[in-house]
Amino acid sequence: MFTLTPCLGFITRFERFRWRRSVERERQLRRGRIEISQTIHDTTAQTAYLFGLGIHKARKLAGESDDELAATLDATLTLTKSAMWEMRGPIDAGHIVEGRELGRVLWSHCATFKRIAGVPAELSLSGLEPPMSTDTRNRLFSVAHNALTNAFLHARPTRVDVRLSFEAESVSLSVSDDGVGLPDDYAQRGRGFIGMKADAEHVDGKLIVESLRGCNGTTVTCVVPYSTHSGGC
Repeated sequence: MFTLTPCLGFITRFERFRWRRSVERERQLRRGRIEISQTIHDTTAQTAYLFGLGIHKARKLAGESDDELAATLDATLTLTKSAMWEMRGPIDAGHIVEGRELGRVLWSHCATFKRIAGVPAELSLSGLEPPMSTDTRNRLFSVAHNALTNAFLHARPTRVDVRLSFEAESVSLSVSDDGVGLPDDYAQRGRGFIGMKADAEHVDGKLIVESLRGCNGTTVTCVVPYSTHSGGC
């Protein structure tokens, strides 16, 4: 008995030490992600924005006098906008890590999408957002960002609707566009849908994709139960 008591005390202190180390590592990772988010916003994103302004002005000056020049400038401007939008992913994900609510971050993200892509993107909310872990909020945000990216780069939509519904036992996120729909082999093209499916499964969620080629666009829905991923950080 006298031998067992010091051993139990040592194990307890060791486990407490491991827990503190784990918490500190998590804090460092979060600080790092926030710093990266702020750095991208303050440097690369600002530079891309200025590039976009310059190309847009050059396009206006070029007019229609040179078809090849106009086409080159249009293509370059599209690439610049694409880069600007891709950078919004880690920038706005940093706000998730800071602790902001998912609905608030998505509202800002949709407004930015409208400014960059020139396509209306409206967010509708249903229910009150409950406490959710940072990982759950981040995975749902990632699904939304990737779905918006696919709409921007491939769907040629005139409108995108994002819906975030907080229900009794789960949270449901859907992104719908009125674009050209998806090809039959969409799941094998690129990493977008692979990443969205992985994000959903990581938090015990389910990804549903509904699309008819050339008819009524595409809807991507992610449903995540609260049961195992609610609560704190």
